[in-house]
Amino acid sequence: MRHEVLTSIRGWVVAALAGSMAVMSASAAPVKTEHVSAELVAERSAVQPGRSVLIGLRLQHAPHWHTYWRNPGDSGLPTTLRWTLPEGSDAGDIQWPAPKRLPIGPLVNYGYEGELLLPLRYTAPANARPGDTLTLRAQANWLVCKDICIPENATLQLRLPVLPASATPGATPHALLFERSGAQRAAPLDGWSAELQRAGRDLLLSLEAKAATPSANLPPIHVFPYPEQVLVPAKHEVYRTPRGYAVRLMLQEGAVMQQTLGGIAVAQGEPALGARTVWGGMHRSIEFNAPVRSVATIALPSGAQLLPEATSSSDRVDAGASHAGADLGLLMALVLAFVGGIVLNLMPCVFPVLSIKLLALAQQPAHRRSLRVHAFAYSGGVVLSFVALAAGLLALRAAGNAIGWGFQLQEPAVVFALAVLFFALGLNLLGGFEFGSLVPHRLATWHAKRPAADAFASGVLAVVAASPCTAPFMGAALGFAITQSAPVALGVFAVLGLGMALPYALLVLMPGWRARLPRPGRWMLRLKQALALPMFATVVWLLWVLGQQAGSNASMRALLALLGLVLLLWIAALPKLRGAPAKTAGLAVFAAVLVWSWPQALPPAGLAQADGPRGTAATRNAWEPYDESVLAQRVAQGQPVFVDFTAAWCVSCQVNKRLVLHSDETLQAFAQSKVALMRADWTNRDVRITNALARLGRNGVPVYVLIRPGREPLLLPEILTIRLVREALATL
Repeated sequence: MRHEVLTSIRGWVVAALAGSMAVMSASAAPVKTEHVSAELVAERSAVQPGRSVLIGLRLQHAPHWHTYWRNPGDSGLPTTLRWTLPEGSDAGDIQWPAPKRLPIGPLVNYGYEGELLLPLRYTAPANARPGDTLTLRAQANWLVCKDICIPENATLQLRLPVLPASATPGATPHALLFERSGAQRAAPLDGWSAELQRAGRDLLLSLEAKAATPSANLPPIHVFPYPEQVLVPAKHEVYRTPRGYAVRLMLQEGAVMQQTLGGIAVAQGEPALGARTVWGGMHRSIEFNAPVRSVATIALPSGAQLLPEATSSSDRVDAGASHAGADLGLLMALVLAFVGGIVLNLMPCVFPVLSIKLLALAQQPAHRRSLRVHAFAYSGGVVLSFVALAAGLLALRAAGNAIGWGFQLQEPAVVFALAVLFFALGLNLLGGFEFGSLVPHRLATWHAKRPAADAFASGVLAVVAASPCTAPFMGAALGFAITQSAPVALGVFAVLGLGMALPYALLVLMPGWRARLPRPGRWMLRLKQALALPMFATVVWLLWVLGQQAGSNASMRALLALLGLVLLLWIAALPKLRGAPAKTAGLAVFAAVLVWSWPQALPPAGLAQADGPRGTAATRNAWEPYDESVLAQRVAQGQPVFVDFTAAWCVSCQVNKRLVLHSDETLQAFAQSKVALMRADWTNRDVRITNALARLGRNGVPVYVLIRPGREPLLLPEILTIRLVREALATL
């Protein structure tokens, strides 16, 4: 009996001594680098023979620096641990907490900022003796990035006292950190099903509740796949469906898709609420292993709604003074939209139309009431046209289409129609015909009695002419608008229209400027005829755009349609054929030519986009087609990349290209700085480019961005100069 008591007392003493030392010895002094503080920590103050305890690598990042998840995304390296352990013990794999998306220009990485714990389970040797101390050593390696990426490492150790099996180890000061990290780990998929549809490179991941219908207010989720270099991290469109979620993903070029896709889905927003609302527990993320099913085309479920906060807002970049649209507040977006609308009047798309309107206005009598009506009708046409364009854009986005500003000009049929319209306007300015001669007398009389209708139509025409252009300040405002709710987006577009309408409306309402013009005379006729030249130049440009989109046959047939229009006007002008029958015959001929040529304007299936004959062969060879995988490789190798987001129908793009980007001086500056050049041609609809623009906080072209390895991308203004390009290169 006495022996048993002494043995028990001895065990208590050993336990007490071990426990008193445990708090000091269950962790070691952290190793500090310039950007990270690293240490090994334990959840419990000691370990028992043959039992396990949670230990982990604790990293404290410097502000704005980050390390990477097990799949780092487009670039980066995961953190690793190489152990030296007491004989008979074992350290498991890292139990990775849920990461966050880290957008870097057109790239997206997966990683962590702030305080991080990478936990794992350690099992002590079965023959460990109570009272001993186990020393665990690990070689930790990580890549830490901000403006640059720096590989770092540290040799760390952790001392764990051994307690008898009858004793209970106490908690360490890091226990709460282990608890928080545990809530960030993925729970098994329970009560939900996962399936992946594949059509070529397009993928659709469906996560659906098996029993109860999920809440209509499901928060956004982020999906992180396990396999590296298989999916395009930037392609991440999340939809809420009647049964759960649908996520559009994309296979990387040349990647091999296995029979299943594993990964985690992480609820965003307030952690506990988001977890309970989605997965029914306290874990913010669930682990899925979705079987892959091949389909002909990807189709979203009926009633699917895009979640912009999961698709765009997390993938934005801060472009500093460049005002990346996603980082703007509403007030700043409205100011930029208003100023951008004013500047839009000076762009080459709009200026000829406004010049024609001002010339016509100079010939009208200055009746105050009629001028007010004219100003308000024109402004109404501009504002309502912008709102209508915004509504169409938002409706197409809600239907799952990835589009942006100028989306209508990505349709060859629209380009075809505009070419016919501007050709007719040019002929009208030359005096070849009057619009009233082609329409029924009753309609012409109605139009003459309602000049406000003509002013309203002029406002609509001005917006149609403006659609190929993006003015300074305008791109950031539109990038902000398209990520907001419908009322906010429509409001931003309406203010953009107000800015565009204001200069012309002020000129109408303040007619004093007309007193400075020469007296009416033949100069007005000559000026009117001269203004036909920009109209015909616009037609030439539109036919070139049509050829880029749909081939030379489409341009040829469009020219035949213009010839049909000339034939119509000639028939209507013949002295002996004037009247309704002649007009009817002319319209019939023109309609026949139009019907014959219109379908040919549509691009044949599978037509490849072409950059076209823009510049010399040496210039064209300097620019690579936009490819996100190639871009990621170049950035990972430390090479900066300049990306030109452009389109054939974008007038500003073509001006910048010829005056700046294709100049020998600029190309030489790029070569001296060893900058790779890429051209993202948005002439035809391209989801990859639309998504890349959205990540930059933009919604239209032109956009110019210098991707600097390890640093935030630098956005340049929409109107380029050689000096601006050189200043950007000086930041490398």
